[in-house]
Amino acid sequence: MKRMQSKEDIIKDQYMKTLTCFLQDSTLYDCLSINNQVTVIDQSFSLYDVFNVFIDTHIDEVLFWNPDVAYYDGVFTQTDLIRIILKCYQNILNGVPNVWGNSKIQVQPIMEEEDEDRATPVHKNQLIGQEQINKLLIDLQTISVRDWFNSYGESLHQSSLVQADMADNLNDAMKKILKQGVTRIVVIDTESRIIVGILQQKDILAFLVKGFSQYFHLQLSQKSHRIEVHHENNPQSEQHELEINYFSDRILQLNDKLPFDTNVYDVFYKLIYVFKRNAIPIVDNNNKYLGLIDRRDFLFILKYQVFDMLNRPALDLLNFIKIEKKKFAGFCICNKELFQMKQTLKEVLANSNQVVENLLLSSRGSLVCLNENQEPIATLQMSDLFKICLDDVELE
Repeated sequence: MKRMQSKEDIIKDQYMKTLTCFLQDSTLYDCLSINNQVTVIDQSFSLYDVFNVFIDTHIDEVLFWNPDVAYYDGVFTQTDLIRIILKCYQNILNGVPNVWGNSKIQVQPIMEEEDEDRATPVHKNQLIGQEQINKLLIDLQTISVRDWFNSYGESLHQSSLVQADMADNLNDAMKKILKQGVTRIVVIDTESRIIVGILQQKDILAFLVKGFSQYFHLQLSQKSHRIEVHHENNPQSEQHELEINYFSDRILQLNDKLPFDTNVYDVFYKLIYVFKRNAIPIVDNNNKYLGLIDRRDFLFILKYQVFDMLNRPALDLLNFIKIEKKKFAGFCICNKELFQMKQTLKEVLANSNQVVENLLLSSRGSLVCLNENQEPIATLQMSDLFKICLDDVELE
C-alpha cells in the first residue's frame, strides 16, 4: 500500500519542481560576474610567494600555468596551502628535509598517506623553537611549487580542475560540483575553449537568491491555479515555506566538534582529513559553544607567521582571530555564525535576510545551530544548501 504524502512532502515536491526549472533555465554565463577574474601564477613561484598571493588578494584558489604545454596545469586551493604547511611543520619538528636536495646528507621525505584512520603526527609535547621557525621560513622561500609537488610525487590537482561550458545550465554545474567534492567550477568559453572565469559556490548561491524569488512568483502568476495545502492557521501555504529542520536528518547532522584544548595543528588536520568540512565548532568543558574555526582562519597564522600557534590550544586561536577581526570596521556585519532550525526555505532561498545572507556575508561560509543550552547541534555550509536544491543528486 502506497504511503500518503505528508504536507511537507507535497510542499517539497512542488518547490523542487519550480527550483529545478529555474536552475535548468539559467546558464553559467548568466551567473558569471562581470568583474570575475582568474588568478594565474607560474609553477616556478616559491611556496612563500604563492601563500602571499592568497593573503594579499583574499582569493580562494589560483591556477598554475604550464609554459611547456601553454595551458593551465592545475588548481591550487587554500586546502592545498594548509596541507603543505602542516606537512612542512611536521617535517621540521621531526628533522626531515621538506624536499629532495643535492646534498648527500639529505634524504627523500617520508611519504605517508594522509587519511582519517591515521593518528595525528604532532604531539602536544613537541614545541617548535625560533630556529625551527626560521628553517621553516627559509624552506617556504626557497622551495618552488613545482619542486614541492615533484618531490612528493603529487600532481597539481588537475583532477580538481572541474570544468564546464559557460552555456551549461546551473543545475548540471551544481551537480558536478557536489559529485566532485569541490567548491568551484572553471568556466570555459564555448568556441575558444579559453577559461573565462571561476564560479564558486557563493557566486551561484548569490545568483540563486537574487533570481529565484522573481522566477518563483512569475511561475505562480502564470498558473491558472495554485497548489493548495490546507492548514488550520494558513489555508494556502506557499510552496517554499518549508522549515530547514525538515531536511535535518539528511544534511544538517553535526559531523563533530572539538574541545577548546585541542591543539591548533589537530584542528586543521581533522578539518581536512577527518571531517572534510569547512568549519568545526569549538566547545568548552560543558559542551557550550565557544566559536567556529574555519579553514580560512589558517591565513592568520601565515600572515603574522605565528607558526607556534599550531601547538597551542584552539581557544588561543579563537581569541587571536577575534582580536584581529575587530580591527576591521565591517567585523560586526561579517561576524555571522548562527541559524535556527525553524527558519524556512523561503528565508533560505527567496528574499532571505537571515540564513543565506549570513552565509554570504560570513568569512567562514558556515553557520552553526545551537540548542537552548548553547550547545552546537548542527552545522550548515553552502554545499548543504546545494544538496537541498538538488534533491536527486547521488553523492558517494
